[in-house]
Amino acid sequence: MNKNLPQLHHISGSDIADQSLDEISTKRKSRIVSRFLSPALQFWLKSQLEQVEQLKVHIEGGDRQIITGQIPRVSLAASNVIFRGLHLTEVKLSATGIRINIGQIIRGKKLKILESFPIFCQIKCLQSDFNSSLKSGLLSQAIVDFLTPLLQSDFIECLEKPIRLYDQKAEIFTGHLSLFANFMSKFDEKIPINLHTSLKLATSCKLLLENFEFQVLQKSNYDLSNTIKVDLGSDVKLQELTLESGQLICQGSLIVKS
Repeated sequence: MNKNLPQLHHISGSDIADQSLDEISTKRKSRIVSRFLSPALQFWLKSQLEQVEQLKVHIEGGDRQIITGQIPRVSLAASNVIFRGLHLTEVKLSATGIRINIGQIIRGKKLKILESFPIFCQIKCLQSDFNSSLKSGLLSQAIVDFLTPLLQSDFIECLEKPIRLYDQKAEIFTGHLSLFANFMSKFDEKIPINLHTSLKLATSCKLLLENFEFQVLQKSNYDLSNTIKVDLGSDVKLQELTLESGQLICQGSLIVKS
């Protein structure tokens, strides 16, 4: 792991009570945090996540800082998280300099983020959770958007619209992964596809797919490069992407929009 990334304490089952939102603590005592900010943050987290277990949040800052709407630092550790259909086995996040609507929170309003800010992430995803994520609209559509330009135009005409994936399944190996799925034709016939590639970082915001193989109906597509770069966007900066047998681990930062 990168030594410059903010570190979080290890969380074990014995550390946390049997609750979905277990503990929000502060490094320094703050009446505003305990009375207003902690309940508001709990409610906001619940509204953002479809599922979470063993969630632990640590808020740093005293009343003089927080009354201005500034949270100096928040750290979060959780397991078995579902966010927008993405299943994440373990998540650790850390953020600093967060601006919130503290005045409205004290008057009983919902927590709102006033400015965009970066969060530092460490994420572990087991193969079983990655396969569950493949069923989400977010990841499934991203794969369709990536594959469609690789398909021949006459083949695209034979597919149902909008193009979707069915029966998605991935296998994660050390340094590479395989994806198996089906397209559906206009005649309700399943068309199998296989994709095999090694996967690593080209830059902090680009993935590098090497030894790329993509087959439809057991026949390789024409004129495909075996090296492809995928741009993740300027809001993402990855420092580590590791594929091990049965799991994926990544570390980096992304921008949370206000």
